[in-house]
Amino acid sequence: MTTNIIRRHLINYTINQCRLHSIPLVDGIASGMYWNPQYLRWEAEHLPHLVINHQKILLVPKAIVSFKKEYTAQKYYQHFVLNFLQNEHLRLNSALVQQRANGVKYVTKKSIAERNPYSKDFLIEFTRLHPEVLESFKERTTVQPVTNLEIADIDLGTICQNLIHSLRQIPTGRDDADRYHKLVKAILELIFYPMLINPVLENEIHQGRKRIDITFDNAAQEGLFFRFANNMNLPSAYIMIECKNYSSDPVNPELDQLSGRFSINRGKVGFLLCRNIGNLNLFIERCRDTYRDDRGLIIPITDRDLVDILDNYDNWNSDFIEHKLSNIVRRIAIF
Repeated sequence: MTTNIIRRHLINYTINQCRLHSIPLVDGIASGMYWNPQYLRWEAEHLPHLVINHQKILLVPKAIVSFKKEYTAQKYYQHFVLNFLQNEHLRLNSALVQQRANGVKYVTKKSIAERNPYSKDFLIEFTRLHPEVLESFKERTTVQPVTNLEIADIDLGTICQNLIHSLRQIPTGRDDADRYHKLVKAILELIFYPMLINPVLENEIHQGRKRIDITFDNAAQEGLFFRFANNMNLPSAYIMIECKNYSSDPVNPELDQLSGRFSINRGKVGFLLCRNIGNLNLFIERCRDTYRDDRGLIIPITDRDLVDILDNYDNWNSDFIEHKLSNIVRRIAIF
């Protein structure tokens, strides 16, 4: 059911990932039915698909996958619906209310379940009448995305060192800008998961008149990427990345280029990735000017920063990345 409802989103994700990794797609394949929430109807169309051995394949973002069965109808019924109905029967002093010897009134879940047994039809009708209970369930039920190690038995340390080696092998200059661009995407996708997901290369905006080198969806529920919007009043639904494979320091035009991609809807937070910054204090001042003028927050990241993060990256602890980025943001935002 879930796949059918979100099928169009999964198709879009599959198309983006295949184009990102140069995996061929087959045009004109029937999508199958999917739900259109705008028009409240089922639809279908012919779209590019990933086809392997004559089978359509849908890729699923690992950030929305979990092996933990926390988000279930049974848990919703047992711990939220029945709790709500207990309080309602006590409030109304219904026939299900009993009284202990000390005068305390109570209602058992068993008695409510006998009157309203678990069924999908009951939950649908109950939720229609009391949508706030479902909202409470969603807010209080935390499902953690799978880690890299839960998907495959991989040596992250070896991967990080390979990425460092590849980064050091890329010369500066226009001829190798594409190699640098794609490697940066791979590094950021690793170190920022699950806070940032679904990278898109060369995302077009303004009817194709401008492009953003890399765009990530911000899926953070805590930490720095969560605080941008909630503590710093910075829209950050998407995090934008610009990559400069220069041998010299980036200057104001590069900062203006990135801040020109910012908007309330897209977001006003971005990273400027470059090979080296000789005069970091001057560059931080330029980032402060942009931030002070309310044109957004630009965070500079150099090769040295990427190597430092990769050397200290592991699958269980994101504190190093959090502290490092927070220190850079603090230098820009506090003036």
